[in-house]
Amino acid sequence: MIDAVKRVIHRTTPRPLVNFLWNVASDIKDLPVRLRDRRPRPWRIVHNTGGGDFYGGAERLFQQVRDAAGLTPSDHVLDIGCGAGRLAIPVCAFLDEAGSYIGFDIVRAGLIFAERATRGRCAIRFVHADLTNREYGRAGSNAAGYRFPADDASLDLAVATSLFTHVESQVAAGYLKEAGRVLKPGGRIFLTAFIVDEAAKAALAQGRPRLSLQPYGAAAWAADPRHPERAIGFDAASFERWCADAGLRPARALEPGDWREDRPRSEFQDVIVLEKF
Repeated sequence: MIDAVKRVIHRTTPRPLVNFLWNVASDIKDLPVRLRDRRPRPWRIVHNTGGGDFYGGAERLFQQVRDAAGLTPSDHVLDIGCGAGRLAIPVCAFLDEAGSYIGFDIVRAGLIFAERATRGRCAIRFVHADLTNREYGRAGSNAAGYRFPADDASLDLAVATSLFTHVESQVAAGYLKEAGRVLKPGGRIFLTAFIVDEAAKAALAQGRPRLSLQPYGAAAWAADPRHPERAIGFDAASFERWCADAGLRPARALEPGDWREDRPRSEFQDVIVLEKF
């Protein structure tokens, strides 16, 4: 019943209003946590940080990235779509003087919070990217042509969580190409996405997934084609081709998210680790 109501709201309510109401409700829900834990937290109404506890989610994500992508204290790290610094805070506390961190995002408010909250021994830099994204109500340059703020073959690790789920095909392919440019040989990118492979297509045909996607263009699937950047997935063969064109190959098997299933199990999005060859 609740899911049905949500679907009606998404179909009939302007997207900016949906986001506003969702963020207000999330901030109200988080008030008890704010009262118990006095560490500064970004307000979702200012910058949508995603669901769950900010610091608890940050620690879980950090451990996942460290274990899956082999993060070490001396690594040079790029956080693609760093938001309010959810990952920056634990990563920069982990890195030593030999390491470095660069994070970029399209929302200035998130970067302002991240700069205030992030501390560490490594070199830390946050960059505002003036790029267009309809889901976040931002108008700027075409993100497909964005050049990451890092030199060629200068990084050990790139991270993009909940970013490829909110960009269209041209941007996804462009970001993968840029990741291939800035990573050293053997460097890795940890990312989350919705990859529509044969198993996912079968689940979608049966109406099982928690996230219902439908074809959108030649290489993508969207929850709502009117607002594709709300939640977008990519055809597995197309995604693999973009990776290969970027000089990236799988470093480990894709970890399927439970968006494909009818009930929560573990991670919602698919987890992917690629390596520069």
